[in-house]
Amino acid sequence: MIRAVLTTTALLLATATPASADATGYLFWDSDAGAWPTEGRSGTWAPPGLFSVREAPDEDNLIRIKGESPDEREFLEIRLYRHDGQRITEGHFEDQKVLVVNHGFGWYDNAGDFDVEHIAYNDEGLISEFDGAIEHHYRDNPDSTFRAKVSYRR
Repeated sequence: MIRAVLTTTALLLATATPASADATGYLFWDSDAGAWPTEGRSGTWAPPGLFSVREAPDEDNLIRIKGESPDEREFLEIRLYRHDGQRITEGHFEDQKVLVVNHGFGWYDNAGDFDVEHIAYNDEGLISEFDGAIEHHYRDNPDSTFRAKVSYRR
């Protein structure tokens, strides 16, 4: 049911027209009760100044997704990697390294899955558009799945 709500909300926001040239988008996430470090907490971000998607060529071409709530009480970072160290492009990636950090604690999943539905770069080579979905697991424990849906425009 949570997935359906996230999908519906994401589709509604994806069709919205940004009011300015500032960064805009959304980062929706939900997590199962045993999904460390998020432990069942879920959050939503849409504030332009507190949301970013960046590529790090010097760190095995990872993509770093960061969000922070307006009151700065909730912070989430997701890092996507390819095991072969190649640049992340559009497509589906299974059994890849994914890191989720929340409240300063993080956990790597070396068998995470992510989809990059759309990625575009500006003239400076920075990510200007990103749409994707991420699934991260805490070990092989039941009720340990973290899911996120991301759309970013700068």
